[in-house]
Amino acid sequence: MDSKSLTSVENITPSSTMPTVDIIAKWGKERVELRGLSHETTIGQVKELLSLETNVLPKRQKLIGLSTISKQKMTDCVPLSDIKIKTKKNISENDDHSRKTITHSFILMGTPEEQIFVDPEDKHNLPDVIDDFELDFNAGSDEWIAHIATEINLKKFTENTSIHIMNEPRLNKPLMVLDLDHTLLDFSSKKLLRATTAIVGDELASELKRPFMDEFLASVYTHYDLVVWSQTSWRWLETKLTELGMLTHPGYRFCFVLDKTSMFSITSSKRDGKKVKHFVKPLEIIWNKFRNRWGDHNTVHLDDLSRNFALNLHNGLKVRAYHRKKGSKAKKDRELFGLARYLEELALKVKDFKSVDFSGWENVANGSVSMESVIRDITDGNNKKNPS
Repeated sequence: MDSKSLTSVENITPSSTMPTVDIIAKWGKERVELRGLSHETTIGQVKELLSLETNVLPKRQKLIGLSTISKQKMTDCVPLSDIKIKTKKNISENDDHSRKTITHSFILMGTPEEQIFVDPEDKHNLPDVIDDFELDFNAGSDEWIAHIATEINLKKFTENTSIHIMNEPRLNKPLMVLDLDHTLLDFSSKKLLRATTAIVGDELASELKRPFMDEFLASVYTHYDLVVWSQTSWRWLETKLTELGMLTHPGYRFCFVLDKTSMFSITSSKRDGKKVKHFVKPLEIIWNKFRNRWGDHNTVHLDDLSRNFALNLHNGLKVRAYHRKKGSKAKKDRELFGLARYLEELALKVKDFKSVDFSGWENVANGSVSMESVIRDITDGNNKKNPS
């Protein structure tokens, strides 16, 4: 560590009489060591030193496994002298300096700054999550044509959207865009929103997930590349999804995540004729950045809010909203179980998703109609509308 780094942190050089302190932080698969610190060094200063080694900002760091002798709350002001020593093995003689060395080991959690998305909470005019409403917004309508024709917002938001690839897209896989809240999970928990601990317990995690969520994602991942597009701030989501094991699950991987900063507003008509302004998730942003891989022919967008895919009606598959507060009914939810079966058939039997009306997915999932008949019916309907 260079002298410039050391001079930015006070009280780190040990005195000649007091024991020195060694810090060993387990950070993922890495082991970060800080040797010979003063007992007066504070937790805040330790975080600054760890930041130099990991590029995880102090405010993003969570140190797990430390407690104080005085039983006061662990804050950045706590000195190392007040950190409880776990066992006598953590104290060793240092012959070179004729004094003891104390070792504190703990788990470090945090994401390096270059892997953090722009905090959407720093921006203005972001969408609120509200209940869905019935839209009278059709492809070909005046409103739809107005939005598609100008493409002002689309071009602007495409240019401003930076995609951070977490896992590279695979060859010849169609795309599945997934909403999170009330589609795969239910984040509406005061206990979760107020949580400051680094790990969400297994019991809480299982409560948040929709039944069959992990099994569903593992199943569709076999046939699709997965992308998350959520209306929630990614900075908050990143922490929670990591805690829930969704970013490290062995059965599935996400290519990337978009949040509400890539959404813009349009005007639609409700069934009663009332005009309403709402935000959308325009799939063209993704298609424009992956032109040779994905388009309207091989993309399906799962969301519990139909208004989110108003600009891409043919690619939207509406999922019934999942709410944990419904108790026993929520525990018996089988939506994802049926969806997995349907989406597997879609990927295996359909080359052009534009030929399928996703609104009938449940009939295919329960076996009352075949995927082939859905495709044939739509083809016949198009032939009747456009006779040769």
